[in-house]
Amino acid sequence: MSRETSRRGRRPVGALQRREARTAYLFVLPQVIGLVVFIGVPLVASLGYSFTHWDLIAPEPTLVGLDNWRALLEDPRIPAVLWNTVRFILLGTTSFLLFSMIAALVTFTPRRFVGLYRAVVFLPYVLSQIAVGVVWRWMFNTESGPITTALEAVGIPSPDWLLDPATAMLSIAIMTTWQGIGYGLTLFIAGLQGVPTPVIEAARIDGANAFQRFVRITLPLISPTVLFLTVTSLIGALQLFDPVVAMTSSGAGVAAAGGPDNSTRTIVLYMYNQLFNLNEAKSGLGYAAAIAWMLALLTFVITAVQFAIARRTVYYEGQDAGVPRLRRARKERTAR
Repeated sequence: MSRETSRRGRRPVGALQRREARTAYLFVLPQVIGLVVFIGVPLVASLGYSFTHWDLIAPEPTLVGLDNWRALLEDPRIPAVLWNTVRFILLGTTSFLLFSMIAALVTFTPRRFVGLYRAVVFLPYVLSQIAVGVVWRWMFNTESGPITTALEAVGIPSPDWLLDPATAMLSIAIMTTWQGIGYGLTLFIAGLQGVPTPVIEAARIDGANAFQRFVRITLPLISPTVLFLTVTSLIGALQLFDPVVAMTSSGAGVAAAGGPDNSTRTIVLYMYNQLFNLNEAKSGLGYAAAIAWMLALLTFVITAVQFAIARRTVYYEGQDAGVPRLRRARKERTAR
C-alpha cells in the first residue's frame, strides 16, 4: 500500500516537470528558429558558395571545386591584409584593454560626480562607428583639424595621421579606443566590485604596496573579466570594417577605403572588395565566401588558444586565487 501511495505521489511531480519542460521549450523555440534561419542556413549556404564562382550577374553560380580555396592560399594580398589586422590588434586592442582598466581603477572609488564621469565616458560607445569615424577624420585633418592645430600651437610638428602609412592605423586605433573605453570601464568596475575587501586589507597589513596588491590579488580575481574583454575585443578587431571605411574613404565610397597604400585595408574590407570587384577572375561571391570562412576558422583558432591559456591563468569564484598568492608572498618574506 505504501509503495502504491509513493508511486501515485510521484506521478503528478513527473507530469509537472514534463509540462514545465514543454513550456520552457516553447519559450526557447523562437530563438532556436531564429538561430537556424538567420545563422545556420547562411553559414551552410556560404560554405557551399565557397566552392562556386558567381559574379552576382550570371543567373546562377558555377561550380569550381577548390579553385577559390587554392586562390586564397596563393593570393599575395592575404598576408598583407592579415598583417594590417594584426597591427590593429597590437595597437587598438591592447590600448583598449589597458586604458579601460586604468579608467576603472581611477573611478572605482566612490566620490563626487564619479557617476557623471562614467556616463560621459560610456556615451561614445552607443554612437554609430561611422558617425564617430567621420568626426575623427575631421579631427585628424592635417590642414585644419583640431589635433593638428593643438600640436602646432605648442610647437610640436603634427604627423600626417591618415595620410601617412606609418600613422594611419594608429589613428584608427586611437578612435576605436576612445569609443570603446566606456564599455571596458563598465565591465572592469563590475569585476572590481567582486574583489573581497578583507583580502585586500590583509595584503595591506602584510606590507604589500598598491602595485603588489593589484598584481597578486586584484588582477587574478578579475581575470574572468579580462578574458571576456580580450576574447570579444579580438573578435571585434578581426571584423574591423566601419572605422576604416569612415576614416580612409574620404567620401569616395568603400572601394576607396583602406589607404594610404593599403596600409589600413583589413581582411573584412578586402573580403568586401572581392565580393563586388568584378575586374578579377576569382572575385565574386564564391571567393568572398572562401575569405569569410578563412576568417571564421582563424577566429575559432585564436579563441580556442585563448581559452586554453585561460585554464591556467584565469581564476573563477571558489578557486580562492588571492589567498594562495598571499600565503606564497608571506613564505617568501619569511624565507628572506
